[in-house]
Amino acid sequence: MPKAGRASMETDKDSRLGSLVAECIISLLEEGPRDPAGWRDTMDELGREWGPEAYSALLFVLAHLEFTASKAREHWERVLTQWEQLNASVPDGVDIRVAVLHYFLRIQRKLKNPAIVELKILKKTEDSAIFDGLTRLHNFRYFQDRVQNEVKRVGRYGSSLSLLLVDADDFKQYNDTRGHLAGNVALRRLARVLAKSVREVDVVARYGGEEFAILLPNTPKLAALQVAEKVRQAVERAAIGREGNQGAPPLTVSLGVACAPADAVDAEGLVDKADRALYLAKSLGKNRAQPFSDQRREFTRVDAALMGRFSALADQTHPLTTLNLSEGGILFLSRHPLPAGSIVQVQLGLPPAGQPIDCGVRVIRVVEEDEGYEVAARIIDLSRPHERRLHAFLAEMRARERALAAAAPRSA
Repeated sequence: MPKAGRASMETDKDSRLGSLVAECIISLLEEGPRDPAGWRDTMDELGREWGPEAYSALLFVLAHLEFTASKAREHWERVLTQWEQLNASVPDGVDIRVAVLHYFLRIQRKLKNPAIVELKILKKTEDSAIFDGLTRLHNFRYFQDRVQNEVKRVGRYGSSLSLLLVDADDFKQYNDTRGHLAGNVALRRLARVLAKSVREVDVVARYGGEEFAILLPNTPKLAALQVAEKVRQAVERAAIGREGNQGAPPLTVSLGVACAPADAVDAEGLVDKADRALYLAKSLGKNRAQPFSDQRREFTRVDAALMGRFSALADQTHPLTTLNLSEGGILFLSRHPLPAGSIVQVQLGLPPAGQPIDCGVRVIRVVEEDEGYEVAARIIDLSRPHERRLHAFLAEMRARERALAAAAPRSA
């Protein structure tokens, strides 16, 4: 499995492990084993299912102490030994909570002033620290921590991380005309639609007010744009706000999309780029998904007839011939029509050896010609190796053009 794929699986597992083991432990405390042998068997089973990290999660749930997997397993074995010794000296025996408390308070002295708290109450308190009370999505604080960690994973594993910033269009007007209670109902419905539109590994958070954030681990920009469009359409289909009034305008959303490392290499930059893309989506009429692109850059186009292919769907490809291209866009001829605004994957063969580059593009203009269509597209997704390959080709072509211009005879 590719390293980036493993990173995505690790992200998924890490994010769910603590919560799942916590729920399992709480359930076992109520109706599970009562003796060391029963708990040993139970944890062995959890360890086989989740790996050695299950022991770290167990001790964090019971004592709020953090250990590496190997250290947690070592402590757990000692807890079991101490527990058996306690049971031998106490007529009625003790349960796991007393055994863990005794071990870390009297033996290891890791606890100084422990407090007795119901685990359900503790978990509820912890949840309130990372979940939004209205929508039950993750809150801004959790998002801030998670985006920092996910960007670090990008640097470590060489994967991609995309961020969607989602804003409910004209929500102030919605609140003013229908009331804040209706606005809260709409936000809860919107939150459910967002959560159902993405994968379990993705992170959906309430960013603030009527704005939401969606983190897409191991997702390049082109795929993120497709997810953003899927989200936009799902919100549109949900017809939020039309309950009991089919004539009322439904709630829609605008989305800004940015990707690390293509657009930014740190969390602050990623959020900033997605926010700028969201602002542009709002400026262009709302109810749309907009990728970040550095509009300040201007590129000189190079005339080049390159052969290639493009695909709008995974199993359908069509030939194309470029007319010109630059670092920011491609003008090509195709016999297959493409709607403006569509997102397609393009593969071009660069001379001298036909080295391929793959890029995601958004179609910005289509002109019907006698024998096909002239398509102008902006490059929105290009890996670093292919970007370097394209830049080298364009630099060589421009150098040739300058040399030809310098060698051309000048008229008197």
